[in-house]
Amino acid sequence: MKTEKKKDTIKELEKKLWTAADKLRKKVEVHDYKYVVLGLIFLRYISYAFDQKKKELEERFSNSESEFYIKDPEERKEALKDKDFYLEEGVLYVPEEAHWDYLRRNAHKENIGQLINRAIEILEENYPEKLKDVVPKIYTDPRVNLSHEDLAYLIDLFTDIEFGDGHKARDIFGEVYEYFLGKFAEVEGKRGGEFYTPRSLTRLIVKVLDVKCGTIFDPACGSGGFFVSALKKLEEEGEDRYCLEIHGQEAKPLPWKLCKMNLAIRGVTGDIRLGDTYHDDKFINERFDYVVANPPFNDSKWGADKVNPNDPRYKYGVPPDNNGNFAWIQIFIYHLKPTGKAGFVMANGALSVGGIEEEIRKKIIEDDLVYGIVACPPKLFTNVSLPVSVWFCRKQKPEHMKGKVLFIYAKDMYEPVSRKQVTFTEEHIERIAEKFRLFEQGASEEEINEIGFAKVATIDEIREKGYVLTPGRYVGIKLDEDDATFEEKMKEYSRELSELLKKEEELTEKVKEVFKALGFEI
Repeated sequence: MKTEKKKDTIKELEKKLWTAADKLRKKVEVHDYKYVVLGLIFLRYISYAFDQKKKELEERFSNSESEFYIKDPEERKEALKDKDFYLEEGVLYVPEEAHWDYLRRNAHKENIGQLINRAIEILEENYPEKLKDVVPKIYTDPRVNLSHEDLAYLIDLFTDIEFGDGHKARDIFGEVYEYFLGKFAEVEGKRGGEFYTPRSLTRLIVKVLDVKCGTIFDPACGSGGFFVSALKKLEEEGEDRYCLEIHGQEAKPLPWKLCKMNLAIRGVTGDIRLGDTYHDDKFINERFDYVVANPPFNDSKWGADKVNPNDPRYKYGVPPDNNGNFAWIQIFIYHLKPTGKAGFVMANGALSVGGIEEEIRKKIIEDDLVYGIVACPPKLFTNVSLPVSVWFCRKQKPEHMKGKVLFIYAKDMYEPVSRKQVTFTEEHIERIAEKFRLFEQGASEEEINEIGFAKVATIDEIREKGYVLTPGRYVGIKLDEDDATFEEKMKEYSRELSELLKKEEELTEKVKEVFKALGFEI
């Protein structure tokens, strides 16, 4: 019961903060306002984390029974300024003019915008590798149409909230940050999906992959949602969050900044690099235990003509320039360690598309790299109804999984969030993950298969169905419009058109007969 109460409290806090902060949004373009608000949450948190750590160190240094005891008061004071004591535990030392209390005390001065920008500069100067160009210095930008009173309002808003102590506070800061990310994505519509993946999807993928300690990589990381879900899973299972090495790449500077802040809010860092993964893979020589992603769907003009003929990532062929889906799929597979696993979101077209992409899909299937496909309901993404599927791949399958793929039809599993959006609940995620657990553990197909929901199919069966990976074809349900291949759709459209033309011909003859009976010839 206490856990539920805590969740409700956090939800109330999130809504309160959003409702209050949203009052100013009408004055500013949401694209800019997002960074104003999230930047302030970031500054608020690092000061909080610093204060908590400083308090712990003071207790250690002044306790005569502690191995860290420092007898001399002046030496003790100097030790509290040693950055290394803080950095060892993922906390940044925050100088006075960059501290939240300093901003709070000066919040109602006319130059508060300059003071916020200066606080960010000070942090960049102290931690260039971690924070250089991460938090946008936009608090005096004329395009950000916020007065010093508006900025003071936001500072007061985040100051007045009691976040609590220890890990609980860090989690609350993280959840508030994620909540704001989601709300901004909702407001921005389709554009917001570029940096934000619905948490139910990241959680599903992390759960099915059963992410443990090791290395994780997202080559299209956006604001870092997969990393957040992985860290949360480790904490829930009592694992050390620092045992997971985080690596990511993002093509656009602003989502890259969001990701760096998102990790810092949780007291962790990652190797997050800026660059175009298609043609400038910053991790080209590295392999990982887990590869996760929600790449741009159906990316047209992705640069097929710029691909180096010797690029080892496009082993199965270079996809056409009008769609980069199979460029991404090959990149994910390439970056896996021999024992690694990948889980990623993909537009449904990749399951059945023809042409060059079909040839690439055939080779991937024949090389036994796919071990699971989940058909998802539409409207999982904010303001985007595009139906998606989740793919799971691995370089080397255990013996009992070789030549087999688990198909899950989860299109009917969802809970409405609004008229425009749905989500997977924890129960839905657990039900899907359980099927994958059984599959991984070598359970019999009788235990796994469930008509209308789950089916383990062989590569021979997939071959018979023309290498189409649409789950509805295997689990035993009537195919949806979205599940049909292009050829099947055209056959159906041709049949319907033929019937309509026939009916038109019959009606024309009847009309002629009526006119003839009235003494008129047509």
